[in-house]
Amino acid sequence: MLIRPAQTGDIAFLMSTERQPGYDRLVGSFTEDEHKANLADPTAAYQIAVDSNGMPLGFVLFRTLDDVHRNLYIKRVIVASPDKGTGTAMMRLCLTWAFGDAGAERVWLTHLPDNHRARALYSKLGFQHEGVLRHAYGRADGTRGDLMQMSLLKAEWEVLVKSQNHL
Repeated sequence: MLIRPAQTGDIAFLMSTERQPGYDRLVGSFTEDEHKANLADPTAAYQIAVDSNGMPLGFVLFRTLDDVHRNLYIKRVIVASPDKGTGTAMMRLCLTWAFGDAGAERVWLTHLPDNHRARALYSKLGFQHEGVLRHAYGRADGTRGDLMQMSLLKAEWEVLVKSQNHL
């Protein structure tokens, strides 16, 4: 698996992947115009995971690339086929990119409390629970819900990578 920056030609993949059954209530979705705006935004970056044949497997959307404190926000993490280890491998590559090429010192994200798969993935990768953002998420039906915030520091990531390389 490799990661590469997304291009305009990837929008159909981005949209179809985030529109899989059940994803709407866990991660949401963007319109084509919103994806185009994200691709044009110099403070955002999509990283797409691809297999050895170049077939896309999933994507991560980063925001706040311009943060003066080097806090990088992950807005969206989605894989085309969950429960196959793709998310773990993709996130490892994306975190290496975030702490390396993107120059982040801290990567943070939020997830819905009932997104247990996401929380397990982030915890496995070393993310620490920071707290609850109460009623921070507006649902399509007009109700509000909490978001769980997690983060990972560059120093923590480096220790984790070093320990895994010695296994």
